[in-house]
Amino acid sequence: MTRELSHRALVVLVVCAAAAAAAGTVPEDAWARTLRGRGVDPALVPNPIALTPEIRAAARELGGNGGGDLDRLRRIQSALYDSSRFAFSYEAGATYTAGEALAARKGNCVSMTNLFIALARAVGIRVRAGYLSPPAVGEKRGDLVYVTAHVVAIFENFHEKVVFDFYRLSVDPEVDLKRLDDLGLAALTLNNRAVESLAHGDLSRAEQEFEAVVRLAPDYAAAHGNLGVVRRREGDLPGALDAYRSALALAPHDPGILGNLAALYRGLGREREAREALLLADLSRATPYTILARGDLEAADGRYEEALRFYRKAARAGPALPEPQIAIARLEHARGHLAEARRAAEKAARIAPRSEEARAVLAEIEGAVSGPEDAPRDLP
Repeated sequence: MTRELSHRALVVLVVCAAAAAAAGTVPEDAWARTLRGRGVDPALVPNPIALTPEIRAAARELGGNGGGDLDRLRRIQSALYDSSRFAFSYEAGATYTAGEALAARKGNCVSMTNLFIALARAVGIRVRAGYLSPPAVGEKRGDLVYVTAHVVAIFENFHEKVVFDFYRLSVDPEVDLKRLDDLGLAALTLNNRAVESLAHGDLSRAEQEFEAVVRLAPDYAAAHGNLGVVRRREGDLPGALDAYRSALALAPHDPGILGNLAALYRGLGREREAREALLLADLSRATPYTILARGDLEAADGRYEEALRFYRKAARAGPALPEPQIAIARLEHARGHLAEARRAAEKAARIAPRSEEARAVLAEIEGAVSGPEDAPRDLP
């Protein structure tokens, strides 16, 4: 979803791992017919858990014989983590189908979970899926900020529920996890690939992929927001607004979507609408970048103490990020509070020693000519 913040960050929601819902995998001809029925080109969306001969052979080898379903699933998971049996290299930007992950022996957590689901299905074990959104922090890569949702595989029978997690988070089995069907899994996998297309500047392909995602999973709010990101970058502002409206109809208080919408409004000089958008955002689920944007709006309206409150909130939410400290330093410098400004700038430089922005702010403050250090002055 696109939101270009004043800190030059674009927020994109990415799924970090994926799973599926039914026990059997849809045959490829039926898969293609289903996709065409949704108006999606099958060539764009491979079945992420297709049961190839290689997958079936690996499932027999890794799952072993004997024991119940849960025993076999645990053996498969253990084998995937055992480098002496299955060497697998983590690669954040590589979202693969199960077959691709098996062949490449690398990929991200989506790839690993796709592979686990396919292996489980290959031995006839029913596996469902669930996903949740952990507290948003956001990882900045270039001018994109990635916000990660978490999706896990779930085995259930009459007596128990076991979560199979292929990411660094630990998921409480009692948490209410949303279930996914196969089209939802395909949509989440394609969403990741579309994000990578966006990151590489292939806007045309990214738009095509995100449009396919929302056809496959029309209730997936983040995908509508991501589509808005692409359209805004392409200069299609009406199209971006339409995408954000669709996203907000599904998630009215989503901070990422509202932050992107606010950034679009700010770019159009529509400050009132930008403020109204951010006022609706649930900041308890927001990344530090969205909280910073709220602070920027307060500063633009002359509400400097409120701006500082949001900047400090962003700093608490993202203690390893330099941007909140840079924002604090700039505002305090503008107010003539050079001691506070220097402390924040120095902290930003310690957090990110290679940040040119942090170094520039610190140099500007250190070179400032002032009277008494904390004498307030008019803001420009």
